[in-house]
Amino acid sequence: MERVPTPDEVRALVQPLDELDRKVLGGLLALWMSEPARVRDREWTSQAFVQVATVAHGFDAEDGPATTEDVERIRRYAAEHMQRVVRVGLSLFVRVAHDLQDRAGGFGLDSARECVRSYLE
Repeated sequence: MERVPTPDEVRALVQPLDELDRKVLGGLLALWMSEPARVRDREWTSQAFVQVATVAHGFDAEDGPATTEDVERIRRYAAEHMQRVVRVGLSLFVRVAHDLQDRAGGFGLDSARECVRSYLE
C-alpha cells in the first residue's frame, strides 16, 4: 500500500462485503488491534482468518469435533474470501490508524473499535 486510503475508498471496499465477510473482517481487525505487530505476518494472519471464519460460521468447540463437511466448508470459504477480506482489512486498519492519529484519545482500543464500526455500518 503506497498511501493511506481515503474514507470513501475504504467504504467502497467494505460496501460489497456480505454479512459473513463483515463478521470475519471485524474479528480479524480486533485481533490485529490486540497484536498490531502481527499485521504483516502472513502465516499468523491466515491462521487468524481461519479461526475467525470458523467462529463466524457458527462452529463451537463445545459442539464436538468438526466433521469433514464442516472443515471443507471453512476451507472453501477461506479459499474464496480470504484474499479480498484481508486486503479490505489492511486498508481499513491503515485508515483507522490514520484517523486516530490526530484524535485526542489517541490509539485506545475502544476508540479504534468505534472507528472501525463507523466504516462497517
